[in-house]
Amino acid sequence: MEHQIRVVIADEHRLIRDGIRMMLRDEKGIEIVGEAANGLQAINAVDDLKPDVVLLDVSMPEIDGIQAIVPIRQKSPNTKAIVLTGAIDDDVIFKSLKAGAKGYLSKNSSASDLSKAIRAVHRGELWVERKLMSRFFDQEAVADSQGKGPHTRSQDGLTPREHEVLSLLTTGYTNKEIGQDLFISEKTVKCHVNNIFRKLHVTRRLEAILYPIGKGLS
Repeated sequence: MEHQIRVVIADEHRLIRDGIRMMLRDEKGIEIVGEAANGLQAINAVDDLKPDVVLLDVSMPEIDGIQAIVPIRQKSPNTKAIVLTGAIDDDVIFKSLKAGAKGYLSKNSSASDLSKAIRAVHRGELWVERKLMSRFFDQEAVADSQGKGPHTRSQDGLTPREHEVLSLLTTGYTNKEIGQDLFISEKTVKCHVNNIFRKLHVTRRLEAILYPIGKGLS
C-alpha cells in the first residue's frame, strides 16, 4: 500500500482551509490529518500529529507562519514546511527559506502545483515556483545591463556557465537534468557545482539556491 503523505493545513481563514481540502481530496497518496487557525495551533498540531508536511500561511494571528517554522522543526524534525502567501514578496521568500521552509507557494497556485509541491518536499526536495524564481534572475539581468550585475562586479566570481548551472539548481534540477539541459556530462555538472560551492563559500545545495535570493534583496 502506498504511503500516505500526511498534511496539516494552517491558515486563519476557514474558507482557505476548506478550499485546500477540496483541492487535495482527490489526490492519491495525500491525506489531510489536521488544521490550525493560527501559528500556535499549527505548532501544537504538528507536535501532536507529526505530519509529513505542514502548509503554513504567512499571515496568521499569535505567531505568523515564518515564526512557526523553527519551533515546528524542533518538535517534529521530519515535518517539512511549505509557506503559502497571497502576495509575492522577495523578503518573505528569503526569510521563509532561511527559517527552514522547504517550499514556497502562492495561494493562486493550481491544485496540480500544490500537489507537486507537497510531493516534492516530502521527497526531500526544495520547491519554489519557477515563476517566482525567474524574477530573481530577471532582476540580475537588469542589473547586468546597468553595469551593476555580478558579471560586471565579479563579486561572486562565477563564470557565465556557472551562473547557468546555478540558475538551474535554483529551479530544482538534478545534476543529471542540468547536464541534459546544457548538453554537458553529469561529471562536468558536478565539477561546476563544486566550483559554485567553493566560490560562494557554501557547503550545501540549499545554501547555493538561497544565494541568488539573497542577492535579489540587496
